[in-house]
Order: sequence, then structure tokens, then C-alpha cells
Amino acid sequence: MTIHTNIQDSGPATLAGSKPKGHENKFQTASLESAEWARLPGIRGRCPISGLSRSAVIDLGVTVPGLLVRLRKPGAIRGAVLVHLPTLREYLRQMRETQIAEEVAK
Repeated sequence: MTIHTNIQDSGPATLAGSKPKGHENKFQTASLESAEWARLPGIRGRCPISGLSRSAVIDLGVTVPGLLVRLRKPGAIRGAVLVHLPTLREYLRQMRETQIAEEVAK
């Protein structure tokens, strides 16, 4: 499945939620509807867009290229994981279209 996103550099990236420590100047806060990025849901949390669990979003990041980005300071072990919301929305849209086409074909 190919997912194409239209990424345009128009200033700092928008982020829904809290900014990752050490990367505060790289993001602009935005609402969930208009943000380009969101932090990975917390432990036992759910994605507000898809309703998927944290581990399901991580698993999806393995199969969907460009969905997850890991931010770390140089030499750091820990970091922040961000979800690219346009890619997630496009993936969900494609899954819906595929399932509708399968239902119609029956």
C-alpha cells in the first residue's frame, strides 16, 4: 500500500499536545484537528484519531512508512515518538475505501 503525503515546509511544524523536552523551539502548538504531529499515546492510552492503543500505533508505524518519528538528543537513550497525523488519516481513509470496495464486490 502506497501512502503519499504532501509535506510543505511553511515554518515550524505544528504539534498537538506537549512539546518534547529539548525540542520546544522546533514546534508550534496546534489543535488536534489542525496539527501535523502528535505525541504517541501514553501507556494504556488510546490514539484520539483512530482509537488504536499505543502498541497498535507502534506496530502500524512498522508497516506504514513515515508514520512515526523518534526524536532524541545526541547521545540520549530516551526520546519522544511523534505520529504524523496526515499519514495516519490517509492510511485510515485508504483502509476504509478498501473495505468498502470488498463489501461491494461480494
